[in-house]
Amino acid sequence: MPFFLFVFVLDRLMFLLGRMDATWEYEKGINMGDSVTFDDIYILNNFEIQIQKSGKLNECYLLGCYFGNLYLLDKQTLKYTKYFKLEEASFLN
Repeated sequence: MPFFLFVFVLDRLMFLLGRMDATWEYEKGINMGDSVTFDDIYILNNFEIQIQKSGKLNECYLLGCYFGNLYLLDKQTLKYTKYFKLEEASFLN
């Protein structure tokens, strides 16, 4: 069990932000704006973020970013939100 906790904390501190660098599309929960980009997300510390979208500021706890999904918890209502990674369209010639 301590090994898994170590891996989780190491992943959180070193690799999580790299996986967040994408465009995220709303799936369910509190809608903080469709197509949230990494530029819309301000990281306060490793667990708290702010999303500035359309003049509205949302404060959340960052639960994780795994398997193409971004998991957030609204700081005021404590409601869960899920975004999925929007893949860039590739055109075949």
